[in-house]
Amino acid sequence: MKKILLFVMSAGIVLTACRQSPNPSSQNDLNQIKEEKLDTALADGKVNTFAANAAIGSMMEIESSALMIKRTENRDIQNLATIMVKDHTMAQKELKSIALNGNMSLPQSLPNEKQAILVKLDSLKEDERNHYYAELMVKEHEEAVKLFKEASNGEADPKLAQFAKSKLPTLEHHLMEAKNVWKMMQAIRGDKGDYPLKISKDRESKP
Repeated sequence: MKKILLFVMSAGIVLTACRQSPNPSSQNDLNQIKEEKLDTALADGKVNTFAANAAIGSMMEIESSALMIKRTENRDIQNLATIMVKDHTMAQKELKSIALNGNMSLPQSLPNEKQAILVKLDSLKEDERNHYYAELMVKEHEEAVKLFKEASNGEADPKLAQFAKSKLPTLEHHLMEAKNVWKMMQAIRGDKGDYPLKISKDRESKP
């Protein structure tokens, strides 16, 4: 009788533990469902030009930088890319929250021309890739600083205007860091100081 009672109690403890233990797979599924619902909501709202362009900029900087973290062996590029992923991921989350509350739509993927840049970035060899990435970060952040400055003063939506104003100092700092790293990559390649906004088109056109 004692053996039977002990077995029943043990089984009860095991069942209780099973009920209380979280299921990582189920939790991941729930998180994925939440993300899909958020993406659907963000795709169905009204369009705000600043919010859409800001979202594309952040996606570009996150995806290109995530690629560089995996591919580069250069410490300066690694550090720059890590900062970009961290800061732009936080900014993107904040922008998504504003857009969701304001019933605004945001792009869910990069436009074709941006995706083509990522493909090219991935195809280059180490030194060329590092140089191209640093050059790209200068170009992207010059565009972002201009976009956010204009939105800080002229955006009709007060929450987006405040968002632009609060993120502008970070973007300006990113631009400064990107220029510093780009100069280092120029020195490695022995460049003569081509302006970064050309993004290597002059080199590509040479025979």
